[in-house]
Amino acid sequence: MVFYLVLSLFLVLVGHAFRLLRWEQFIRIYERPLRGQMLRGMAGGYALNFVLPFHLGDVFRAVFTGRRMKSGIGFALATVIMDRFLDVWFVALGFGAFWALGLGGGAVLGAAQYYLVFSLVLALGLALVVALRDGLKKICLAVCGLFNDTLKLDGMMFCWSLINTFKDLRRVKIGRLAVNTVLMWAAYLGAYTALAAALTAAGQPMALVDVFDLLFGRNAADLSALLPGGVLGTAAPAARWLLLCWFALPLLIMWLVTLLPETVRGAVNQATQAAPAGESYLNLLPQADPQDRAAFLSQYFGLQNKDWVKGFLKMNQGITILQDYSAGSNATTMLCMDAEKTFYRKYAFGADGDKLAEQLAWLRARQDCLPLCDILQSSTEDGCCWYDMVYDPQAVGLFRYLHSNPVEKSTAILRDVLYTLEEKLYRPTARPADMEKIEQYIDKKVDGNLQKLREARSLRELMAADTIWVNGVEYKNLSQLAWLFDRERLKTLFAADPVGVIHGDLTIENIICRLNPGENGGWYLIDPNTGNLHESPFLDYGKLLQSLHGSYEFMMKTPRVTVQGNHIDFALTRSAAYDALYRALMADLQGRYPAAQVESILMHEVIHWLRLMPYKLAKDRKRAPMFYAGLVMVANDVARFAKGENVC
Repeated sequence: MVFYLVLSLFLVLVGHAFRLLRWEQFIRIYERPLRGQMLRGMAGGYALNFVLPFHLGDVFRAVFTGRRMKSGIGFALATVIMDRFLDVWFVALGFGAFWALGLGGGAVLGAAQYYLVFSLVLALGLALVVALRDGLKKICLAVCGLFNDTLKLDGMMFCWSLINTFKDLRRVKIGRLAVNTVLMWAAYLGAYTALAAALTAAGQPMALVDVFDLLFGRNAADLSALLPGGVLGTAAPAARWLLLCWFALPLLIMWLVTLLPETVRGAVNQATQAAPAGESYLNLLPQADPQDRAAFLSQYFGLQNKDWVKGFLKMNQGITILQDYSAGSNATTMLCMDAEKTFYRKYAFGADGDKLAEQLAWLRARQDCLPLCDILQSSTEDGCCWYDMVYDPQAVGLFRYLHSNPVEKSTAILRDVLYTLEEKLYRPTARPADMEKIEQYIDKKVDGNLQKLREARSLRELMAADTIWVNGVEYKNLSQLAWLFDRERLKTLFAADPVGVIHGDLTIENIICRLNPGENGGWYLIDPNTGNLHESPFLDYGKLLQSLHGSYEFMMKTPRVTVQGNHIDFALTRSAAYDALYRALMADLQGRYPAAQVESILMHEVIHWLRLMPYKLAKDRKRAPMFYAGLVMVANDVARFAKGENVC
């Protein structure tokens, strides 16, 4: 009896080892398996399954293991479900084989029928999930939406994990999966055979089919089977103690194995390739921030932008998104990391992707003549354009640099930027102004955007007023400044503009300053904007003024705005450093250009605000009135300058 018990214990532990190896195949698609945690989770799960019904121990196994996993409890539960899903098919096959051999009588026939129906239901369920996947996604979102944000995200993560665990089964090495499964069940069947012999010797005659039915039949054994009235309640005491030992001792041994010295466990892991050298893992989701994950999963389960979701996942496999730095454009910029480095990734889809491809071409074409961001890699396939930029922890935008360094340093950098652009870009590419392009510019950027403002329902009341009040100050509304946008006036004004290749989006945030300049210089530029029609350096100066004069960056940091009638109120904070840099820029422009050309530069700033409004109305409607206030305030300043007043 003792020999058979020891043999059975040994074989069941071998079976558990192969189960561990099989289970980790589903996990290692996404992360390195934590074998010690997994083994403890299995031991605790088996123990709870012995004393609790409905296999609740498997939930414990998922929770215990998942709380230490990068992908979380929902993912761990999905892999446990996959593990048990495969077991159902083998158990159904086992009972079918016993029935076909005429073993076990009615109990085995009932179990065979039960597992056959269960297997067919699972197969039908899989087919229905595939066929009705879109509807089920919406149901998942609706159910998860009943709970608070934390539970909603946990629920969506579990559903996402379950979907991907089944979908990514193709990434599992099927040969190894088959070997692990066959060896696992061979060890278990050997253990059950030895257990039957041990129970027979202990006074409870049993065969393999009886043990199989005892463990997996419709009245599968747990602690209640050993109690009076249970399946083995009337068995010999020796048999009941033997079975109790058979359940408990492997779990104790599994737990003790995790306490072995690190050198021993390391050698075992190395021998069984716990983490082969060079192995890479997919991210279950690339976003590190829970809010970003929740926003993405809401789009996925809500069936929004399905092509975008597909492209986003394909593009960002194998990276972690640390932070989203997107601002006022349809392209997205993210701080990311992979196994080797941290970097910025910028991407866009469809027409916006085509626009980004033009930006990428601009950067590559001028990499040798201007200080620009270094491009690591890029792609323009499948309707998506993306490129990666070097991340330098010692580099910050001029906005942050200005507010953490003496303003004189920022002024020197800005002047160096303007001088470099003049000498390396504007002057070498200078050409005569094209009146046809100027007219197109006025048609699209001025008249077209003014018409969009008139048609905007959310601005209808504001647009109808003769004046508007912004934070307690009265300004003439755009309707009272129509002369400022007169077509003939603008054609005359812009005809004297210099023309050449420009950056096109020279905001304060797109000038990156190095805290320790070193050999690479003190600054570089990012995010050019092509397709401006009237390609004048004055557009670049106008962009700088949109920052320094119009306070664009401060508005972007202002979360709320209130509108009552023609009154717009918001907490606009503006720093003294901004004022100082603005005065320095205006002094520089007024020293280089006559008043008419400075007026043209200021008018281009107004047009930049006009160009911004349709985007804000579409993407940021609640705060759009604040940016409309910015447009009106700047337009009033430019109107005063055109009449001979100073706007500084």
